[in-house]
Amino acid sequence: MKRLTGLLPFFVLFAGCDKNGDVPETPVAGCNMENVYMENAAKVTITNGIWGTVSSTEGNCMPAISPSSSACRTCPVKRIVKIYPYVLHGNATPSGNSGVFFDSFNVPLIAEAEADENGFFQVSIPPGRYTIAVLENGKLYANGGDGQGGINPFTLSAGRQKVDQVMTYKATF
Repeated sequence: MKRLTGLLPFFVLFAGCDKNGDVPETPVAGCNMENVYMENAAKVTITNGIWGTVSSTEGNCMPAISPSSSACRTCPVKRIVKIYPYVLHGNATPSGNSGVFFDSFNVPLIAEAEADENGFFQVSIPPGRYTIAVLENGKLYANGGDGQGGINPFTLSAGRQKVDQVMTYKATF
């Protein structure tokens, strides 16, 4: 009996592999972004402003021969979303050598919202030109530009507008 119990971990290891010998991936709950986007669209209650989903993409997102071999995942995340007047790079304090993280923007904060566990956020703001950032580990994450020095800009014309935020700094493309 002692010999069998010593071999038990090996049986469990091999029983958990597929026919190719690979350990099957465990699906990540709540990472079906199509469903997340649909559920979040049903939560919108504002009439003027922006709403959207904050998500994080992680892993190797390089093209793969088989989609099942990709370790790339995008999942909703709970974060603080901050809205500023349109910010140029000259009005921002970069965090180290990063082009996507900032210590601060040298303009007043207009609004902020906390995204829920499904990444949903909404903010009532008047029409205008803005910069949006996600608070990540005490830094402002803003991965986008307009080619004119603007940091992660968007323009709200009227009504409500969807402005999703996807953090990709943990992914390889």
